[in-house]
Amino acid sequence: MKLHHIQRIPTVFVILASVLGLNACKHAESSQSAAVETQGRELPPEPATQPSSATPTAAAATALPKGVDAKDLDAAEKKLLAEILAEQFDPCGKPRSFANALEAGDCPVALRLTQTLITYLQAGAGKKAAIAQLLKEVERLNTIVQIDNSKAPRRGPADAKVSVTEFSDFECPFCRRAVGPLEKLQKHYNFALYYRFFPLKLAHPNAEGAARAAWAAQQQDKFWEMHDLMFAAADSLDWESVKKLAVKAGVDMKKFLADFESPASKAAVDGDVKAGDDAGLDGTPTFYVNGRKAETLGQVQELVRELMQAGGATLPEPLAGSDYGPSDAPKAAAKHGEEKPAEKPAEPAPAAAPAAAPVK
Repeated sequence: MKLHHIQRIPTVFVILASVLGLNACKHAESSQSAAVETQGRELPPEPATQPSSATPTAAAATALPKGVDAKDLDAAEKKLLAEILAEQFDPCGKPRSFANALEAGDCPVALRLTQTLITYLQAGAGKKAAIAQLLKEVERLNTIVQIDNSKAPRRGPADAKVSVTEFSDFECPFCRRAVGPLEKLQKHYNFALYYRFFPLKLAHPNAEGAARAAWAAQQQDKFWEMHDLMFAAADSLDWESVKKLAVKAGVDMKKFLADFESPASKAAVDGDVKAGDDAGLDGTPTFYVNGRKAETLGQVQELVRELMQAGGATLPEPLAGSDYGPSDAPKAAAKHGEEKPAEKPAEPAPAAAPAAAPVK
């Protein structure tokens, strides 16, 4: 999987509009617990090092650049915003400060990213947290991941110009929350939706087995039936429950059991996990819209609309968050090191025979 960095950012991104309040199951395979943020994904501990070619203002400005609407910030927050804009670099890649890019008016995404900063500062984020979020957004908008979905189950037309790839975990409560809203978005825009397995095995003991069971159902063209049934089953994904769901999905059980036990099922799931790791996944659900990363369904809709418009397609009216799922206003993530991450939701007690266990 290759990463391609684009020199210029598309001009029609709208950051954090219609954000669906989906949290994420964290990818914490090196720990016995997968911490889950209650207000979004965890921020990096430190801002990334800026390129040496840029030349931001040495001293932070005290006045905000023209066009910046910061009326909802108090005096201290406005001062902090001015400092960040003076110290950070042009998100369009020119050797100048973020503030200079705003003054020049030739980097359209700069103003939208500034509104993202204002949202987080207004919500109480500190300087480090706000900068980290800004840099994360810049990286997200500048990175395209090539994903081979030739063997992945698909909803929607095979020849769609816009595709959405979802990396998901059948035991992740946030993935479960995304199922219905994502299906509404897919039907509204008629994009191709691909599902990729990303079980968080240490946090979710039945997730790998559930993924292998879904792959086995896929071999009989029953993936989506099994997908819907397992997400609807919530916490009941022990092996006996999964077998009952397979019967309900209408699979040939003899073939299903053989495919589940086969090395091919493990190889398929492991391959998806590697693809996710190569893309830098740190939690589920995570989406890629024609290779561009989206961590919320609001971002999915933004990217889908931008790509459809670029391709000359007629755009339907955008769906509001309330149209395709519960929507929360953007909230600042906890400042790194200042608050303990929220404990992950309690998992059901492992069944005597988890789904990944050999079938008798």
